[in-house]
Amino acid sequence: MKRFMLPGFAAIASVAILGVGVLSATADSTATPMGGHSHSSHMMQAKAVTASDLRALLGKQLGEHAALAMNATNLGITASPAFAASAKALDQNSVALSKSIASVYGAKAGKTFLDGPFMWRAHIGFFVDYTVALSKNDKAGQDKAVANLQTYTVRFGDFLATATGLPKTAVRNDLLAHVLQLKGQLDAFNGKKYARAAVLYRTAYDHMFMTADLLAGAIAKQKKLK
Repeated sequence: MKRFMLPGFAAIASVAILGVGVLSATADSTATPMGGHSHSSHMMQAKAVTASDLRALLGKQLGEHAALAMNATNLGITASPAFAASAKALDQNSVALSKSIASVYGAKAGKTFLDGPFMWRAHIGFFVDYTVALSKNDKAGQDKAVANLQTYTVRFGDFLATATGLPKTAVRNDLLAHVLQLKGQLDAFNGKKYARAAVLYRTAYDHMFMTADLLAGAIAKQKKLK
């Protein structure tokens, strides 16, 4: 059975995962998803990655994405000086996710995932655009950002579906749910409906684990993981 590297897994398990043919983009196997290092990495022992491992890692990284994204946009709405630091943490998470994709599908796929047109970093940029337009009550700017996010759900959804073998409609719908949840949370927060925003925050975070299950299940089937 072919094995592959899951970067950052040391942050969520008691062992490191060592794969065959690990790409140079994922050379630092002890790096955590947020860019740190495990203090116990030298004592780690290797084992084959399982479907459960993959689901746990993607759930962690995607859950972090939702939380960090909502933190950043909320801070942006309030013009907080903490916004820049929050945005940096969000991008570190994006890089970690791209390395996980690269470890399975190759460096080119990881790069496309991260920086391709209407791909991962782009959708975060569209949310920033929406946040700025919302803070200025710029309806045209909001509409443009929403249109870009809708295109993202199609283009990025098709990218993931092609890679994993999942139905395009299923992936597109999952991404659309994510976009609507983050937008809804930000709209509520901007409208000072903080109780509603808190409920939507948790819903958006929880949904990322459903996304992780969807993707991990397909990848595990492809790679014949147990």
